[in-house]
Amino acid sequence: MLRFDVTKKEFTSLEQCAMKGEKILERYDFQAAIVKSWEGVKPLLGLPRAYLVGQEITPHNSVGDSIDLLAFDPDDSSLTVIELKRGKHKLQLLQAISYASMVATWTKDELIGNIQRDINRDPEELIDFINDNELNKDIKIILVSESYDPEVILAADWLSSRYGVFLTVFSASFHKHGEEIIVNLEQRLPLKELRDLYDVRGGGPRSGGKVSDVTWEDVLPKLKYPFATKALGLCRKEKEGEPSRRRFGSFRTGMHGYDWITISFREKYLNIYMGGKPEDAEAAIKRVFGDATEVSTWEGGHSFNVTTQEQFEALVKWLEMKE
Repeated sequence: MLRFDVTKKEFTSLEQCAMKGEKILERYDFQAAIVKSWEGVKPLLGLPRAYLVGQEITPHNSVGDSIDLLAFDPDDSSLTVIELKRGKHKLQLLQAISYASMVATWTKDELIGNIQRDINRDPEELIDFINDNELNKDIKIILVSESYDPEVILAADWLSSRYGVFLTVFSASFHKHGEEIIVNLEQRLPLKELRDLYDVRGGGPRSGGKVSDVTWEDVLPKLKYPFATKALGLCRKEKEGEPSRRRFGSFRTGMHGYDWITISFREKYLNIYMGGKPEDAEAAIKRVFGDATEVSTWEGGHSFNVTTQEQFEALVKWLEMKE
């Protein structure tokens, strides 16, 4: 990894280090940091809208081991098993598969019972998503480790490409910069040049099965911003959307350089989720919605939240919504 000095117009190499050498513990340091920084880390893992269910979760009462991190994706009502390792471990993939098979049998009540409210900032909203949709039995798996044995990578690639298992592998590299340690997450699988062979995240989520009879009238009282009624009315003028998932998928296509733009109605804000990466996208969004707007980058695009009346009025113009 290189550090770019803009003033001197030169690169300098950052010293690579390892978790063990820096006395970074797998659970009490690395995992704890991911939990504390979940909102910023989840887009890097390809889960930009996922909720963190909890950590160190026992998948079945017959085993003593626990899942490092468990997440819920409201886009397709699926669970994601995230397994972390310091260094490398030949059994990492086997552990993740075993845990995935166990949580795939969970009922909604079991899932809700495992939500850890102390690390989840929106537990009631998460519970609503779980209750309003059938759980997807296709479990996602994410592996994060400093390095991997070849057999782990080969087996993961075989399961993904041959059997359609939603399995993503990241390498975590650590670099020293003064007193700071810089962490880089690099996707190893699926290979980005072969991404068309796999499900495209965001553009077409897998079906989670039959959804319940939730209506927008059921959702509206749970939205806690003053422009919720108007926002919902403007969206419904053009399409009905998916009230059980609280979103209007691909509300716009081919606009502002994005392949698609989706609007999700969260309890405390509107989430605008875009597929595609037009040039200078973050700067363009800030020009429209204000410099204070936090723009998140995920593998396939960007997202940001609309929290104020001013931002909402800018959104109406930006999306050319008919009032």
